[in-house]
Amino acid sequence: MIWFSAIITFLALGGAMSIWWFDWNGLLESSFGTEGATDLRDMAETAYLILLAPLAIYIYRFYMAAQARSNAILVGPAQFPELYALYQDLAQRLDMPNPPKLYVTNGDGVVNAYALECNRRYRYIVMHSEITLMLAKSPDVVEFVLAHEMAHHKLRHVSLWRIIIGMVPNMLVLPGQTTTRAQEYSADRVAMAVCPNHASAIRILAVGPWIADGVNPDAWLEQCDAEHREWMVRAANAVSSHAVGVKRFKALRDIERKGFSAHGEMF
Repeated sequence: MIWFSAIITFLALGGAMSIWWFDWNGLLESSFGTEGATDLRDMAETAYLILLAPLAIYIYRFYMAAQARSNAILVGPAQFPELYALYQDLAQRLDMPNPPKLYVTNGDGVVNAYALECNRRYRYIVMHSEITLMLAKSPDVVEFVLAHEMAHHKLRHVSLWRIIIGMVPNMLVLPGQTTTRAQEYSADRVAMAVCPNHASAIRILAVGPWIADGVNPDAWLEQCDAEHREWMVRAANAVSSHAVGVKRFKALRDIERKGFSAHGEMF
């Protein structure tokens, strides 16, 4: 899917250059009329922003990272040592000798974790405390979430060039969401490779940390088998940046049962 995003981006730039060539040679208005020519110029100017975007996004990413880090706690040997030990163990399993810095922040009830990258040197993972609090009773949840976010870095999903070539597909919504969904599936697969039999860890995304340990994985899988092909479930999945729960959990359980030849459903 990332190559599909790149093709769309280059086509947009090629189209903008074609519009510029027509306009430079005085053919735009004669070919498309005054109103059509104006609309095409506006489209071309929007496409040209892609050429200016890298610098702006590069600077903005440092700001976003600073904002996140300044309101969070850096995990280390003297700060949440058990979490730090788990993180270092995962880094070894993923062959990441210099893993991103890990921060914990208050999610105000929101369950989330995300990867940030300013450049190859300044990389971060931010985890909401709503996930971290499960470390004592349900370490599989924390382990899988960490592995998933580390996989985003490992696979370069948050690199600058990935974001740049995703700009045009994201404007078109469905191609952008599909690409992001594919990346989420990929990160899940990497996490499963280093955390086998952790499929049910994503129960925290379905019910939160408060009743996650009460989820029956087998009953949830039955629900997934019954619902994952419904048309409206497919529609909800198609416009989502992450696979909906019934499809995502089924994909993870399929890996446990069938191995990595099994793949998640994009639609």
